[in-house]
Amino acid sequence: MKLPMILPMLALAMAPLAASAVPGALEINKDCIAVGCFAGDAPGYPVTITQPGSYILTSDLAPPGDSNTNAIEVSASPVDVDLNGHTVDGGGTCTGTPVTSCAGFAGNRGLNFSNNGNPGVFHLHDGTVRGFGSGGIVVFDSGDGTVLDHLTVTQNNYGALIVASTTLTTTRVRDSQFVRNNQSGMTVANGTNRLLIENSTAVGNATTGFVMGLGSVAVGNRISSNGNTGLYCGDIGAACGLGQNVFSLNNGGGAAPQFQVTTLRDMGGNVCLEKAACP
Repeated sequence: MKLPMILPMLALAMAPLAASAVPGALEINKDCIAVGCFAGDAPGYPVTITQPGSYILTSDLAPPGDSNTNAIEVSASPVDVDLNGHTVDGGGTCTGTPVTSCAGFAGNRGLNFSNNGNPGVFHLHDGTVRGFGSGGIVVFDSGDGTVLDHLTVTQNNYGALIVASTTLTTTRVRDSQFVRNNQSGMTVANGTNRLLIENSTAVGNATTGFVMGLGSVAVGNRISSNGNTGLYCGDIGAACGLGQNVFSLNNGGGAAPQFQVTTLRDMGGNVCLEKAACP
């Protein structure tokens, strides 16, 4: 056996897989913002994305803390924004778990997506959005195929807001953290917009961890220490599926309800740590 040849092959096979940028993705960074990062983007904030395609951050971004200007505005579809491990920082900070107060907010948003009133497909992933006074992530016109994943959304006025232009569309959220925002961690603005939330956390938000609409599903999440119920699906006729979620210390803990669902589709495996069983 020729070990010198086999060992390098084993090392390559065992190496961690690294996420790679989409070939041809257009760069966004603090230097190009001064002159405009690509066609259609004027100098300064916000970075304006007006064409479908893939975009990647190559530095952290920090719009002026005293400004109402958003960091990134998207008005096209489909669009992929790869934060590439970087932070989009609005400068605000919050204290308390759950949050009791915040300071330093301007009236701006981290990322604002829209598609001119038509269902859009957006993918935002792999980074941190923090400290924005209007909201960390706002998605208007969210259509089927929109995905938020591998994100940390923290210390914003509210974490993420999903607004669909048509009913019964599904936004997928996975492997993300919504931590210590001044209102909810993630909210759908229309009770008929659906979320599929998987393997994510909602911790220490001042109000509710996740606010979901009719037909939403939450599987494998950790939802704890939020000021109100950990999860809400309570609009008239709302039915949501819950499975393998862990609830703890929401709504003050103890005997208080950990979640509120008008019609629960129990998929099994939910755990409420302060209770013998989840309701």
